[in-house]
Amino acid sequence: METIMKFIQFFQKTFSSVFFLGYFPLMPGTIGSALTVFGLWYLQSHSHMVFSPLQWWMAIVALSAFSIVVSSRPKEVFHKEDPPQVIIDECAGQLITFFLMPLTLNTLLLGFLLFRFFDIVKPFPIYKMEELDGGIGITMDDVMAGVFANVSLLAIHYLYHIVKAAL
Repeated sequence: METIMKFIQFFQKTFSSVFFLGYFPLMPGTIGSALTVFGLWYLQSHSHMVFSPLQWWMAIVALSAFSIVVSSRPKEVFHKEDPPQVIIDECAGQLITFFLMPLTLNTLLLGFLLFRFFDIVKPFPIYKMEELDGGIGITMDDVMAGVFANVSLLAIHYLYHIVKAAL
């Protein structure tokens, strides 16, 4: 039984820290966000895959649910309520940031900055999500930061095109 528990904890540590990148000593959350942005940029520029909104939404739901599962029981696995090593939640939130957005270098950079802003500042109701238990609280504050960043990015993108058309 102890061997199974050790395996489960190793599984949780491996995936919640995105293959141990979350153990990087400086700004692990920023590294998780940057990793996601880099992955999206790479897919956009090096493959000809185009994801439909439904596929994008399914990826968001799947990654968010996986994040909740692998970051559950943080006290038992990491000995902290919200361990900095867990960065899969940043990946899920960052993915939400770009839902329904064209992936250009400008939108990727701005989306990264907006997500990090909302994830660090945590305006209401984002900070309330942290109060939820276990993996749900760990993940949902980043999900909400992703929603705020997405709405902000969509608004900026829309306003940019209105101003551009008027000039």
